[in-house]
Amino acid sequence: MPTPPVLPDLPSAHTGKVIPVIRPCPVCGGGASTLLRRMELMVPESLRLQNSFAIMACSDCGAVFHDVQHQDDRESYYETYTGSESLHYEVMPDQAAFNDMTLRFLEQAGLEPEKHAIADIGCSFGITLLALKERGFKDLFAIDPDRAAIRYLASQGVPGRHGLATEELPELEGRFDLVILRHVLEHLESPLEAIRNVVKWLKPEGRIYIELPDLSRFRQCAPFPGFYFEFEHINHFSLVSLVNLMRGFSLVRYESTPDIYPCMRALFEKSTIERKICFSAADASFAEDCLLRPSGKGDQVLANIQSLGDREIALWGVSVFVYRMLTHTPLKHCSIRHLVDSNPQRQGEKIMGLTVKEPESLRSFRGDIVICGENSMGSIQRAVRAMGLDNRVVCLMETQGAASFDSIP
Repeated sequence: MPTPPVLPDLPSAHTGKVIPVIRPCPVCGGGASTLLRRMELMVPESLRLQNSFAIMACSDCGAVFHDVQHQDDRESYYETYTGSESLHYEVMPDQAAFNDMTLRFLEQAGLEPEKHAIADIGCSFGITLLALKERGFKDLFAIDPDRAAIRYLASQGVPGRHGLATEELPELEGRFDLVILRHVLEHLESPLEAIRNVVKWLKPEGRIYIELPDLSRFRQCAPFPGFYFEFEHINHFSLVSLVNLMRGFSLVRYESTPDIYPCMRALFEKSTIERKICFSAADASFAEDCLLRPSGKGDQVLANIQSLGDREIALWGVSVFVYRMLTHTPLKHCSIRHLVDSNPQRQGEKIMGLTVKEPESLRSFRGDIVICGENSMGSIQRAVRAMGLDNRVVCLMETQGAASFDSIP
């Protein structure tokens, strides 16, 4: 395996300087934190969310979070998250496999279809709710800021409403045995406010299920350093910081898995005693490790990028994965001449001064075609062949042997 390159232009080791923050700690509400990194993300110029911020570790509880300004646009961003008006939603294989882990965890917690009323907050198109419906659960309710998702679920027989975890909804108070917050808290400006709000929707013996990325597994699972630090996830939880957030609750059940995604699943029930906060001493180290130390797979990906040398390249397939790779790896320093994507919704976006165009724009290009994402690798390779292009194609996520092949039909 080639020696991995040294990452250029990564921020130096954290300053250790305690500074006031724009945004209070999302776990304990503290107002002073230690600066870990300043980040400038490579994203489309049209992105409405803040893409330049500091990564902080709270001085009072140790939680790691992004010091972003309050943005009304953050709520409106999720209101049109899918951009879909369709009443059809296709579940991808990885989504289904990941959701099966959620269902297995919930089933082992003793949920019974005839007894339990369940609300899923931030449910998107309701993959978990629909799976529960198939298992015989009847009292299900969906809440999401994306109106298209709520319309879709209504068409599938799951009632719900447009809304947020932080929104006062008196009609829901005391209604549910279980509230699901699945990959929600990492997005919120105030997860503490959300928990204080949704607990009112629980019955006296009600429970809250939380699923989110596990900070302690970031380095282990990252395909390259820094991968899990992006613009949507502004809170990064370890088990300790999650328990600190849920200090008015008792932890009933917990697991952490690296499969598909670094994920922790936790079930909480209300407690009569609010615990004291335990300092999350390891959280800053978890973040540092992910930012600076590649995993074995990350070593190969960085070596694949280094192998591009100074040849002119076109990136085919412009996704959130590509934004992350441009942010956290030396790819941004390569001789990128074109960005192309077959999705018309991405065409016209501008990133790093380049406009995303349709693949046909590569007809006269003689450099390398580079594929960043693993999931799109096969479909893009087939598209290159179908166009009859004879450019060398390099797949950066290829970790078995050579990173490239010749796409001669």
